[in-house]
Amino acid sequence: MHADKTKSSFAFPYRGSSAFICGLVCLLAGCGTAVSHGTNTALSGVDLITMTDQMAMSIAGDPEVQAAIARDGKLTVVVQPVQNFMRGEVLPRGQAEAFTGRIRTLLSKQAPDQFVWVMNRDAFYSLRKRELDGVDPGPSPDAMNPKYALTATFSSLGNETSKSRTNYYLCSYELTNLADRSVLWTDAYEVQKTAVKGFLD
Repeated sequence: MHADKTKSSFAFPYRGSSAFICGLVCLLAGCGTAVSHGTNTALSGVDLITMTDQMAMSIAGDPEVQAAIARDGKLTVVVQPVQNFMRGEVLPRGQAEAFTGRIRTLLSKQAPDQFVWVMNRDAFYSLRKRELDGVDPGPSPDAMNPKYALTATFSSLGNETSKSRTNYYLCSYELTNLADRSVLWTDAYEVQKTAVKGFLD
């Protein structure tokens, strides 16, 4: 599943703090100009929104997920931060949480009768402390016993020549049954980014 750089058409609205989104774009893309001018091959705030829109839609429409909901009722899911296996890119804790947490926010608003979302303890207490506008941290992880875990693993490959730098990213997501470690759902976001020598940072 390959991502393009067009605006996402996913119908789920994001009503979180505009300051939060702007902050993520700055952190991930170098404060605005990197993506638009092709000076940076790192994952950006645009990738954050595009991939989480895509993953939320994929989970909601997956036949096996819907069959599990029909059989067991609401799925109780703990949300974990991204595991970073990228070749050189640093993914701070807040960004690692955002790439999975935004999926939880989208689905908690659009499919409240299908999922109970439980954040991991560190993310829950950090988010509650920040009190971000429009972002509901959900139930306390100490009060819930999740059956599933939403996890993500980011990997990358890179190539740099005298003329250009290219990075390829594979961002894999899974919804895993914690009892038997079986995978209920999986999907991935892929993107390749290239910067020419004259624009390299």
